[in-house]
Amino acid sequence: MATAGQLGNGLLEQSLQGRKFRGSSYDMSSTHVRKDGVRRWPVQLYLHETTICLIWNPKVEFQLNISHINNYAIINIGLKSLELTFDEDIVNFSEQRQQFSENDLKFNALTEKLTMSIKKSHCESFIAFENDILPFVEAFLNASIYSVWRSKRNRFVFGIQNENLCKHKFFREQSGVLLVEQSRIDLQIFYLKTNKFQGLQSKASASFYELDTFNASSGKFIYKNNLFPDKIKNLQGREIVVTGFDYLPYSSVKYVSDENNSYDLAFGSNSSGAVLIDGTEIRTILTFCELYNCRVLVDSTEADDWGEVYPNISGEGSLGMVIKGAADISVGAMYSWDIDYIFLDMSMYLVRSGITLLTPAPRRLASWLLPLEPFQYNLWLAIIIYLILEMLALIFMYKFENTVVGRSRSWYQNFQFGYSTTLKLFVSQAGIECVQSITLRGLLFTYFLNDIIITSIYGGGLASILTIPSYEEAADTVERLRSHNLKWTANSLGWVYGIRNADDELTMAIMKNFHLYNDEQIAEMSQNRLDMGFTLERLPFGHYAIGDYLSSKSIENLRIMKEDLYFQYTVAFTKRLWPMLDRFDQLIYNWHSAGLDIYWELRIVANTMDLKKQKQIESMMYSNIDDMGPIKLSMSNFAGILLIWVLGIAIAIMVFLLELIMKFYENKKLSLNEVEKNR
Repeated sequence: MATAGQLGNGLLEQSLQGRKFRGSSYDMSSTHVRKDGVRRWPVQLYLHETTICLIWNPKVEFQLNISHINNYAIINIGLKSLELTFDEDIVNFSEQRQQFSENDLKFNALTEKLTMSIKKSHCESFIAFENDILPFVEAFLNASIYSVWRSKRNRFVFGIQNENLCKHKFFREQSGVLLVEQSRIDLQIFYLKTNKFQGLQSKASASFYELDTFNASSGKFIYKNNLFPDKIKNLQGREIVVTGFDYLPYSSVKYVSDENNSYDLAFGSNSSGAVLIDGTEIRTILTFCELYNCRVLVDSTEADDWGEVYPNISGEGSLGMVIKGAADISVGAMYSWDIDYIFLDMSMYLVRSGITLLTPAPRRLASWLLPLEPFQYNLWLAIIIYLILEMLALIFMYKFENTVVGRSRSWYQNFQFGYSTTLKLFVSQAGIECVQSITLRGLLFTYFLNDIIITSIYGGGLASILTIPSYEEAADTVERLRSHNLKWTANSLGWVYGIRNADDELTMAIMKNFHLYNDEQIAEMSQNRLDMGFTLERLPFGHYAIGDYLSSKSIENLRIMKEDLYFQYTVAFTKRLWPMLDRFDQLIYNWHSAGLDIYWELRIVANTMDLKKQKQIESMMYSNIDDMGPIKLSMSNFAGILLIWVLGIAIAIMVFLLELIMKFYENKKLSLNEVEKNR
């Protein structure tokens, strides 16, 4: 803890020199009695190896013996001289103040110092006295949220004169609190108390009970109890409020009168608020309360969505309820969103969840390109080269034959023979020319056999394409999703929180096609739109989280992607300073080790979700596109062939017209020549 040591040691030395405080006396050091009679009680047993933030009170005589404390660092914050407490050369507050101002956050000088102490020096133990306690508590609650760094083992030591100072909600919500109260009858006696953290909580005020009594004269504790007892191991029915976000299979909220296990605080005292809660992630909270004897309540007041936390410490949806203190914890496919983690705490990961899409099923190919499908493009290229070579060979062989037999033929006539014969043989037609050379006859026979083989293979391939359906390329990978420029939709921005700030080209291109619609609109589009993808979650053990807006009928026309659009690990978001987070993380670790995550996913999906839709999507992963059965051929199946026929007719007509024009000019020329002769 180099930063804490550098900051704390310098400030401690600066603050203690030349100071002598009078009034109530507290000496937080070892348990022996000093000769001058100043009382002592042990701090090094409980606050060692931490950074201690000390709120100085000039009316309190306070001495801290640090000779027996190892790995310590102390931050001194004087309320009367906050502007002089920290050295500006050590800590620069300008950036922190700018952040507070931009986000319209509540802060004062004490909040500012505490925030920086927690953030830079990692303060975990805090000491305050009497009238400084309430200002410290108010400032600390804000500072613990403003600071990015946070701790699970905060401890608080308060020197008090009476319990009236300790009626703040802070004392109902924190477990590591120790109150030191000096007896008014015998100043050598100190009563060591703590807040009652267990049991049903009253919103009116906190209650306290005595842990031990310390006699400064003898330096002994009467009961020798632990001053920071473990209050979590038996919570004695304390309530834990969970956001009532209904999202299967992670969390399920069903309002039932019988066999319920919780109550929805949104209903007040109405009996209709009785609920049965379950889910793969809710189960971890229910098991936690079984182990540590607490009670789970839900609050669905604003839990209609995942929600979001804003920089001004406000929010909406489930996460907004946590930041505002309406709920202790929120689960339900809450991804490890870094923006929300800045202001909240998160647990160890619960499950791996992958966001993927149900995309339109590939359509059957039926286009003008259909006649080209039997052969690949490289094979078509080879056939074209073969026909060119065949034509050249026939031209030269026909020229050679005419030379041998003494027939006079021009190169154009030889070209006509080679060109027309090549095309006729390719479509299994006979030529009109009579050839005499055995060599040319053998060559024609060989070409004829080759062309028969080629046309037979082509005919068989075309028949297969018309018989066995061929489909377009499916948008089943992230790269194909971009190449198809496919639009996709979801009913909440929570589906894209994890990639909204991505800077790679692929993700940015995909995000441009994202659209937000409500459940009713998505349900309608899933029936009618053939150019839209729909989000769902891929669970770690072979199941899927599917929204109710996707019916079994609409899923029939969709196909699931082979890849995840992206994946993240789900967590439980809790409010800052939640004392039970450390034990909850231990439970999750044991949960995974015991394989309970697999067991509860199988059981929750079987009990609460539509198994027909699960099987539909599962079948897409392990089978090819389903055979749609015999389909009547339509004109679209012959579009390519008809296009070739129309193109051939058009070329033939153009050639015919050209021949007519040429013949017309030839006849006209002959007529002119005859006229000239007659003259």
